[in-house]
Parts: sequence; structure tokens; C-alpha cells
Amino acid sequence: MKENTKAFIDKIRKDLPAVEILDREEECLIYAHGCYPVEYKWILQGKYKYLPSAILVPSCTEELSNIMKLANEYKVGIIPFGGGSGIVGGTIAENEEVMIDMKKFQEFSVNPINCTATGGAGVTGADFENMLNERGFTCGHYPQSFQSAVIGGMVATRAIGTFSTKYGKMDDMINSLEVVLPTGEIVSTHKAPKRSTGPELNELFLGSEGVYGIVTKAEIYIYPIAEKRFFEAYTFAKTENGLEAIRSFIQKSIKPAVIRLYDEVEASHKIHTYGFEKGFALLIVGYEGLKEMVDLEQKIVHDTCIAYSGIYKGEKAGKEWFESRFSTKKMLDFDRLKGGTADAIEVAAPWDCIVKVWSEMRKALAPLCVDVDCHFSHVYHTGSSVYVIFHAKTYGTDFDGEGRYKECLKVAIETSLKYGGNVSHHHGSGKAKAPYLHLEHGDAGYGVMKKIKEALDPAGILNKGVLGL
Repeated sequence: MKENTKAFIDKIRKDLPAVEILDREEECLIYAHGCYPVEYKWILQGKYKYLPSAILVPSCTEELSNIMKLANEYKVGIIPFGGGSGIVGGTIAENEEVMIDMKKFQEFSVNPINCTATGGAGVTGADFENMLNERGFTCGHYPQSFQSAVIGGMVATRAIGTFSTKYGKMDDMINSLEVVLPTGEIVSTHKAPKRSTGPELNELFLGSEGVYGIVTKAEIYIYPIAEKRFFEAYTFAKTENGLEAIRSFIQKSIKPAVIRLYDEVEASHKIHTYGFEKGFALLIVGYEGLKEMVDLEQKIVHDTCIAYSGIYKGEKAGKEWFESRFSTKKMLDFDRLKGGTADAIEVAAPWDCIVKVWSEMRKALAPLCVDVDCHFSHVYHTGSSVYVIFHAKTYGTDFDGEGRYKECLKVAIETSLKYGGNVSHHHGSGKAKAPYLHLEHGDAGYGVMKKIKEALDPAGILNKGVLGL
């Protein structure tokens, strides 16, 4: 442990005795990694590369504020840690930083008049939703990391859930935030539903991945639990037909809760399982809300899909997708192989680019991988996201697996950017994708991000290197 860090920890013990301190090697190892595939390779390679010096566990905003003030005084690097479910290397302690575990931030309250709920940064998505359900509400946010991701992390990465077409992304759900700045100052944004008082401060922290401040709590829009939930499926001879059908009803403001279009390759297993037309793409659509609205949306979507040569396949495939939607087993099976690797590279592009982005990313990754799966599951008025999931084997060592991962990531992102896509849709950028951000934002745009960092964190102590800042 560095001398300034040791002095900092001693000061915490003296001045903030209620703050829990974890500094045994095995405790530091637990916090040293998230779910970034390269971190898993580091575990398999031998002694772990990067350990934090210690982990601090505050229980309130004031304690966190005081920690940050002392960190500035002692020039100690700080990394906030949420649920540990991030897959882009956003919490790597490359310089023996001190981590702050946010799990004790467990505030929860509901305002039924405003239809909002406030959750502490350490509340998991599952706990938040369960507590809402007990009171007759939902927030509609169901990411694949639902059981482990926490509110603070989901805000910091602009996370998204499978029901995004109806409820939106995390950045569509936030009404107000409480944030501790790198210098220890506390910012609480206003709860008014609309403001014309300068730039929207919530937006500064949404997606900032802990670089501009640490979210301590969030006020989130909620809705009455749906009267009806319904799933169905369609097949299309070509993925492009499915995309055109989706674009048609989305641009008419018809927004089912779930839209998930599997291209002809990724759909093949489900196509075989259900005995659908071989070589076709598969669209899963889910609806929820007022019964009359669900019925109307279903009718319009049905008519649109049929108009674009879709074939109706009933409810079974949709229902069974819902029951298994959190599974990541296939990717994990490849990650654990010696020399193997896998990841989901999720990007977004306008409608007039999305087919090229999807097809060219698939083509670019194919020579490096055993197989590539692609699906579209978050759609907008102007475009769509696409998941390009690669599974690779090098038949070499875990060092080779790490190298193949980085090669695949580079090829995927550079191909996305070349054909009109972006770097990341909702997993964030962390350190894994940081080298590519200037290609998306441009020198001037990325320069703005750097200047904000310098203004808010003059000592450069908070989550250094994430987003390349």
C-alpha cells in the first residue's frame, strides 16, 4: 500500500469510525473484478494483476462526501463499486486505488401522487422492482443483470432493460438525482418535471460511469402494474423484412414493451425447437399495460407484420423467451474455456444504416470466431440497437484468449463506426472501449468531456481512465 494511501486509511479510521474498511487480500480480490471477459481471463492466468488497496463501505451521503474530501487531501484515487455486473472494465484498480462499495445505500420510498420512487445507489434492480410490486407499481426496468446490477451503476452506465420500447432506458426514467462530486460537494437536482434553467444536470451524470461524480440515490418514474401482459412470435424470410415491419409501427408511435428480432443465424436454434420455417428470422413481441391498449397495439403490430410478409406463430415462443430471458450461459461457457472468449458488443445506428452495421459486423467477426449471434432488441423512432455476440476459441492459453477478445472488440467497434453505428448502446465504455470514444464524439466533442472532468475533478482522483478521462 502506498504511503499516502496508508495515511488516508488511517485518517478514515480516526475521523470516520462508522465507515467499514476491508483491506485483507481476499477481500480486495473479491472487489478486483466485475464481469468484463478480460478480467475473467486474468483470474485464470494466475496471480491477479490489479488489486485495490482497500474497500471503504460508507452508509450515508455525508460519510461519502467526507471520504471524497479526504481523498482529495491525500491525493488517493477512488473507484466506486456497485453490483459488480459491468462488462467493460469500469472498476479496474490499475493504480491500487481505494474502492467505495455502495451497497449500504438502501433508501427506498414511493411517492404515489407523483408516480415516482426513490432508490439508494446500492439497491439492486430486482429488489427495487420487488418492493414496487408489493405496492402495486413497476418501473419496467429489467436488464439481463437484474439480480445483481444496482441503481447507482445502472444510472452511471445509461443501462437498459428488455422492456425498453415501452418504458425507455434508464436515462428516460430519471426525474432527479443525488450525487457526490469528486471534491466531496453534494448535488441534488430539482424534482420539477420540466426545466428551462440551463443544461439538464441529470444528463451530466447519466452515463458518466463515476467519472464526474458518485450517484447516491435516484428518483425514478413508476407505473401501476399492468392489467395484461401478452407475448407472441412471428417469422420472416429475411431479417430485413422484420426490421422494416418494426420501423413501420414504431414510427407510428406503437410501442410494445418488448421487441426482439433474431437474425436468421441466431434464430436457428429456436426455429428448430419450435418447428418453424428453416432459415427464417424470428421476432418476439411482448405487450403490457391497460387491456384495451394491449389489444389495440397487438392488432396494429399483427397487421403490420403480416403486411411485411411476417408469419404469425402464436404465443408459445414468446412466453418461453420471457421465462429464459436472463440466461448468459453460452457466453460464459466460452469464457471459461482455456483460450476461449465471448462477449456481447451492443451498438446502435440510424434505420438507414442498421442493416449495413449488422451485416458488416457479422462478416468482420466471422473469421475470428466459432460463431456469431445477432439480434435487435431496443428500437427508436430514428434507429435501432443490435447485439453482435461473438464466441471464439483460440485452442491456446488464457493469454491467447485475452488477445482474441481484444482483437474481436477492435474489429467489431471499428466496423460499427465505419458503417454508421456507435461504440456502445447501453453497456457503457469503461476502460475496454475508452480508446474508441474520440472516434464517435470527434476531437471537439471529446474535448468537452475532458474539460468537464478537469473542472469537476481537478485532482484527477475519481475513476481515472474510465471513458479515457
